[in-house]
Amino acid sequence: MPIELIPLNIRENYEVHEWKHAVAILSQDFPEEWTDILAVLESFRLKKSWITNPDGQESKAEAAGVLSWCSA
Repeated sequence: MPIELIPLNIRENYEVHEWKHAVAILSQDFPEEWTDILAVLESFRLKKSWITNPDGQESKAEAAGVLSWCSA
């Protein structure tokens, strides 16, 4: 049942796994934080075209500094 607490649109856009009753714990013991998590996941989209660029040029995410954390 707990996985059904995650809205369908989130389950369709993300790979969702239940781990040690996290959904039940978050939704019941930390409802404000759970609401925040769901709001972020519902509003955030990372398109493949933003992080890849077939011509070898800098991607949109690189240009915006979004991927600076994963640079070596």
